[in-house]
Amino acid sequence: MIRTIWALMFVAVSTLAHAETLTLHSSYAVSGTNPDNSTYSGTATVKVISEATFTIRWKIGDAVYQGFGMRNGDALAATYTIDGEPGLVIYRVDANGTLRGLWVVRGKDTAGTERLTPRD
Repeated sequence: MIRTIWALMFVAVSTLAHAETLTLHSSYAVSGTNPDNSTYSGTATVKVISEATFTIRWKIGDAVYQGFGMRNGDALAATYTIDGEPGLVIYRVDANGTLRGLWVVRGKDTAGTERLTPRD
């Protein structure tokens, strides 16, 4: 019985450790909607910096936004700044690696949506 419990604990810990390894593509095509329902597109580049954290750089038109993020299960969150105000995006990772998210900027009442599709 004790061997069975130890074996189950080992499998659970191994599964959790494997599930927490952060694997992201380095380049994404970006498409999204602003809170006013206008659309935008661009690119995003991601650099994994640890098992749970990453940096992200969005290029939307002539604008460039820098962010820092972390992973929790199949969700990613990243912070950024737009016009001096902090923002937050939360993505859900699809099975094919596409990131689907909602984003907000402090002081705004509505959210935008964003999809990052792997390019590499």
